[in-house]
Amino acid sequence: MSEPRILLFGLYELGFRSLSAIAARNQRVVGVVTKPDPSLELQPLARLSRTLGLPLLTPDGPREARFLREVKALAPDLIAVAGYHRILPASLLKLPPRGTINLHGSLLPEYRGPCPWKWAILNGETKTGATVQRMAAEVDRGELLAQCELPIDPEDTGESLFLKICADAGPLLARTIDELDRIVPEPQDERRASHQAAPTDDDARIRWDWSAERIRNLVRAFWPRPGAWTPYGGNRVRVRRATVVDGPLAHAPGMILGRLDDALIVSTGRGNLAISGVSTDGAAPAPGTFFDPTPLRVAPLKTT
Repeated sequence: MSEPRILLFGLYELGFRSLSAIAARNQRVVGVVTKPDPSLELQPLARLSRTLGLPLLTPDGPREARFLREVKALAPDLIAVAGYHRILPASLLKLPPRGTINLHGSLLPEYRGPCPWKWAILNGETKTGATVQRMAAEVDRGELLAQCELPIDPEDTGESLFLKICADAGPLLARTIDELDRIVPEPQDERRASHQAAPTDDDARIRWDWSAERIRNLVRAFWPRPGAWTPYGGNRVRVRRATVVDGPLAHAPGMILGRLDDALIVSTGRGNLAISGVSTDGAAPAPGTFFDPTPLRVAPLKTT
């Protein structure tokens, strides 16, 4: 079968890495779709698209009539999606004769949803990866085409792990396109499936009754967005780094036990934590006082 005409939907680092890998294999790209942004021309994906002489489409949404006409005029054989922020309508999924494929930042069917690497860190996972799947009407439930696995370093943050996934995922997508006609799609095992939505500001609130290790995971998982925080004196204290430390335990979680260099030592539900990179609009937290230990809970990982 002839080389497909590819229309790439992408965003940020994942889109850039995907287009870079596709271009390195001299695969035929007829256009790039990304979201409109005032800083668009400064972004690597847009700059690479311009360098390659590719049409760059920036619709407000993928259902726009004008945009759909532009896509039809490009006549893609294959649509490849790498981090696009909108769900594609069924009419668009069915348009290319060789289908639509999607790059996802986890080892599907585990961790479906928009930010899977963050939840993997929070849950203490030691590995993650990327998946190329056939896109289906139900998000992240399409047939599996290819996967690659990578370890999660104990010091990874949501940001660093995302960049690692992108570095492996782009080449995975390009290889999959080359081998598409020889791959036998594999249905997802629904017994292993899990899903989590994009983390909210409330998800990023520190629960001091958790163990020190789980709070450490929360801090690094949600850095830099939405950013871990805790209430103190009517203000929000943002926490950038956290390390599990030894020491005497307090009678209640959330007590500020003292200082260690530039860190505050705080008691948790199990163990102590040194937090640093702390910022607040109000008075600085003082030893002997408490962060609000209200035991609100992050919603459990949903199984489907």
